[in-house]
Amino acid sequence: MASRTYGHYCAVAKTLDVVGERWALLVVRELLDGPKRYVDLLGGLAGISTDMLATRLKALEEAGIVSRRTLPAPAASKVYELTPLGRSLQPAVTELARFGMRLLGEQSDDDAFQIHWITPSLRAMFRPERAQALSLTVEFRVGADAMHARIADGALHTCPGHADAPDAVLTCADAATLAEIGRDPAASLTAVSTGRLHVQGSPDAVQATRELFGLDR
Repeated sequence: MASRTYGHYCAVAKTLDVVGERWALLVVRELLDGPKRYVDLLGGLAGISTDMLATRLKALEEAGIVSRRTLPAPAASKVYELTPLGRSLQPAVTELARFGMRLLGEQSDDDAFQIHWITPSLRAMFRPERAQALSLTVEFRVGADAMHARIADGALHTCPGHADAPDAVLTCADAATLAEIGRDPAASLTAVSTGRLHVQGSPDAVQATRELFGLDR
């Protein structure tokens, strides 16, 4: 099938020709966390069909956004990963998250949520100028799900699951509480007082976390 195009000689239109189709940019969001197997992508994109995922991956490969490779033995699994061109979309995804945090209201019963989806929002909230010469590991929990962020040399790196020895742990009652804090950092104090947010860690680590993610405003 021939790919559709807006036919506009415009940088925005050309970008949308490549990643503007439904699910395409969410595939990029998943792969910004690192290489993933097809089954991992399918699991991380709740609601996508296997045919649609295959179609989007093929189109993104043809556009030079995604590539495939086989991991060395003993894994020997085929994985998809972003090319340098694909990775250059990260700032755009971060800015979309910054915009989208203002649109997140209450989570409906039909809204899926996976904790690694907060990574673009964390990047949008992150203040690298406050992270110079700082080493910190922060764990984020929503219900039973967890992920963590490592901050070192002014950069933010996120990883799935629990951290071995986090300096600070932020536990939210639900995804909506996390979204509320992203929209309005001052809401973190209310969330703590109402028991929807629990913060653990040394006073210095907690304060550093608040400053790094702009929650001290």
